[in-house]
Amino acid sequence: MILFLLKKNFCDGWDNLLSLFVYNCISLALIAGGAFFLTKLPPLIGLVIGIIFLLILMIELFAVNQTMAKFADFKHVSIKETFLEIPNVWKDALLFSALIVAIILIAKKCIPFYYNMGNLFGLFLSSVMFWFLLTVVLALQWFLPIQAQLGNKFKKTLKKCFIIFFDNIGFSVFMFLYTLILAGISYFTATLIPGFAGILLSYNNAFRIRLYKYDWLEEHEEELKQHGKRKVRIPWGELIADDRETLGPRTLKSFIFPWKD
Repeated sequence: MILFLLKKNFCDGWDNLLSLFVYNCISLALIAGGAFFLTKLPPLIGLVIGIIFLLILMIELFAVNQTMAKFADFKHVSIKETFLEIPNVWKDALLFSALIVAIILIAKKCIPFYYNMGNLFGLFLSSVMFWFLLTVVLALQWFLPIQAQLGNKFKKTLKKCFIIFFDNIGFSVFMFLYTLILAGISYFTATLIPGFAGILLSYNNAFRIRLYKYDWLEEHEEELKQHGKRKVRIPWGELIADDRETLGPRTLKSFIFPWKD
């Protein structure tokens, strides 16, 4: 399943390369605009305008995330359709931004405070806070794909983030490390490829495929109860067979000259 996910991420990214590039350019322009006003204007005014640009960036990313969910589902979406999603996502984008700010402030204030207490109790509390925040971060990485594909309210989406994380801890850690690799690649391309859009695409692919597991478990619920199985082997080969067929065999020639394949 992991190998297929990596292949699908690459193929979907390649097939939608121009769209990813455009979305990442917009994100980069918003970041550059915010940084410009933050450094060129008086501190207070610059900070306010910088925050406004950051919030616009988050709204744009949430709108792009809706499109990435459709790309993951083998659908085509125009750039115009992407930005028509803004009225549907802006509230969640602002709430999620506030949550991220709260997490950063807690990490910045609490961990150093407890650590600087200079005793075992302080070290214990700082360790607990570190692992708590790490758990929150690993869970929240599922927020955007859940929001795009299930369309739940903010609180329900937040709850499902932790359900998905605790049921898929290993896979969540893998996606976090995979995202760090994509971020590293993005650094050398000035965030143009894969960038924010490519990372969002990878998460939507990962969550979309992961949902097959829960569909299968629901379908076989009675059978599993009868056998009393708590741990089951998920038949991933069977579950991703349709996606594998839709994606098809991809060769180097098909990537460079798709019209000849």
